[in-house]
Amino acid sequence: MALVALIAGVLAGCVTLTPEQQETLDDVRRFADATAAAYNVPRIRVNVEPGTNLGIGGRYRQGNFYINVGMIYSRNLNSLVAHELAHYVLGHDVPVAGASMAQFQLAQELRELDANAKAVEILMRVKGMSEKDAVGTVVAHLRGAQRAVERGGPIAPGHRTPTAEIADLLARYPGNTLD
Repeated sequence: MALVALIAGVLAGCVTLTPEQQETLDDVRRFADATAAAYNVPRIRVNVEPGTNLGIGGRYRQGNFYINVGMIYSRNLNSLVAHELAHYVLGHDVPVAGASMAQFQLAQELRELDANAKAVEILMRVKGMSEKDAVGTVVAHLRGAQRAVERGGPIAPGHRTPTAEIADLLARYPGNTLD
């Protein structure tokens, strides 16, 4: 696992961006910096990784946010970034514990659900969105993930089905009925 992280870190520096992509990445970094300031945590490093077909748009590890280069122009960029920043704000660096793989998986799934809810809060607090718009932003992202799963794509590692994650998020933010 450490070797994979090391290789990913090395590859992260090998992505060449267009000026437009660099401008978007700079916006992501400003979003990350504003989130760190809002939650009184140290700044997080934002790195770009080469695109993959693994269904992973971004990930957070040990003070680093890695974004898949293919996500830079995604309409779900704000949701993705807020979700990964939520892992950081929530302190999800500590490995999950579990006596069995089932317990480990459950603990990781609960982290993902918490990160979805915190992403809504971050979008409201840092981006100035209303609760309805923030919930809608995260739900739209999860609906896109569900459509990908329905086309045979993978469920992101550690996550429940996107439909289950939507249900959890709407239960945490009642009153946000969506089309």
